[in-house]
Amino acid sequence: MHVEPLEKLPRSVREFLSHYSMIVLSILTALALEQVALTLEHRHEGARAKEEIEQEIAANHQQALDSLRATEENARAWQALLDRTLAGIRDGSSTNDSRIAALRESGPLFRDALPPLKSTAWDAALSDHSVNYLGHEDLVRYSEIYSVQRLFSQALWDTLRDSAVHDASQIRLAVALETADASQTAATLNSRMQTISIMQSQLAQLETALRDAHTGGGDNAAPAAAAAGSAASPAAMH
Repeated sequence: MHVEPLEKLPRSVREFLSHYSMIVLSILTALALEQVALTLEHRHEGARAKEEIEQEIAANHQQALDSLRATEENARAWQALLDRTLAGIRDGSSTNDSRIAALRESGPLFRDALPPLKSTAWDAALSDHSVNYLGHEDLVRYSEIYSVQRLFSQALWDTLRDSAVHDASQIRLAVALETADASQTAATLNSRMQTISIMQSQLAQLETALRDAHTGGGDNAAPAAAAAGSAASPAAMH
């Protein structure tokens, strides 16, 4: 801001007040214009952050949906293997060799799909403070949905760590020893189905929360977060 100095001293109070008023008006006008420019810049930063976050939520929803569909398909394959094994045990046709063959068949079915959920846009908005220029409702909604993402990502990882690794270890040991007890084989395959069922439930809740966040279809983030936090520990199954 630049103020021109007076070329000559005012000759009266009225002239002084006139010059003074012009200076004050210039300063106030400059400050107002600066504030308008700053407001427009902040509005632009908030709009950019919102667009990027919405795109990221949409992409994360698609990832969750893809993982859910893959898990549902995998569940059908495991269920078919379990049903066939149980049927053989019930009718007496099951043998050690057939059970070992079933366990070997299960190897390629360990294809659990964890959705690679991102938070880059949200983290960037927090880092450059553009979240400060989001509306309160948007800010609360985004905060909740990214919290839900973290909770379910951890819950899914815990499920795999506590159950899938245990089931895979049991199957590999039986195959290596070429000894598959009927009860133990059934228990291991059933445990695997329970693990997949838990993952299906977690993925379905995550997919619903992300879909609602993306489409604005309701406030399910908080209930979903509570569900993730209270999910039963898969370790209790063993």
